[in-house]
Amino acid sequence: MPEVRINLPSLTINALLAVLLLGACSAPPSPIATETQPQATLTNTPLPSTGTTTSPPSSGITSTMIRPGDGMEMVYVPGGSFILSERGKGGEGAHNVTLNNYWIDQTEITNMHYSQCVEDGVCQAPTACAWGDPTYEDDSYQDHPVICVTWQMANDYCEWAGGRLPTEAEWDYAARGPERRLYPWGDHFDAAMLNFCDSSCPHEDAQYPNYNDGYVKTSPVSSYPNGASWCGAMDMAGNVWEWVSDRYAPYEAIDQDNPQGPKTGSERLIRGGSWYDDAHFLRSDFRHQYNPEDFIHLIGFRCVVPGIDNEQ
Repeated sequence: MPEVRINLPSLTINALLAVLLLGACSAPPSPIATETQPQATLTNTPLPSTGTTTSPPSSGITSTMIRPGDGMEMVYVPGGSFILSERGKGGEGAHNVTLNNYWIDQTEITNMHYSQCVEDGVCQAPTACAWGDPTYEDDSYQDHPVICVTWQMANDYCEWAGGRLPTEAEWDYAARGPERRLYPWGDHFDAAMLNFCDSSCPHEDAQYPNYNDGYVKTSPVSSYPNGASWCGAMDMAGNVWEWVSDRYAPYEAIDQDNPQGPKTGSERLIRGGSWYDDAHFLRSDFRHQYNPEDFIHLIGFRCVVPGIDNEQ
């Protein structure tokens, strides 16, 4: 299908300044598990309500702004340095990464957000899936993440909205923070913090049989405020995988500033896991390469905008 593009004015610094609330954080198929992964220990956190919320996490101070292009609420991520590696805290390919300040969408882009870009004639409507069922035209899913989008469809949306897809390093830092958490909320899996493959999940090999999170597939975004990351980004684990801008390659042990990923490569990266996955694939350090031209019911995205002090 040919790409449809129009030229839109760039988002200016003054537009962003008008909506900033100053402050900072103080702080496949998806990988289908053909092998049985060890079950994580279920903690006793109460089941969250199924209603949507944009409450920030209880720890830390979250600064937010509304992106003018699409009305998405974003959270501020203060720049910093951290160790990026394949697995855990200092695994294979471990290297130091330094990032500038930036803003990241508080939630995944929803069907409602995405429809604005379709109505403007810029984005392609995700009315078909290579695998699974689309939800875009179902009014009851307007506050669920948009799915069945290719990497290019996600990239087109973010550019239309005045942002861009996050780099893998930006996504990783927003999810794991300087403490390099294994999950957005900490180092231990907690079934009450996210939408994952529970007892109602159709993926039998990944089911957590003794827990029901209330959703068979996707959930409304921000349904799990207690699972927010250190800077207030929600749904960084579970619900849907998220496209990032980078092509896939193993990490190299070379220190980097604001890395953009490999310049060549046929596969892009998705991060965060989905409602179809278990604790192993939901770890915030799990990297999964994927065909950027595919569009399935497990993948969505969010966008970023550079921090004001980074603009020239």
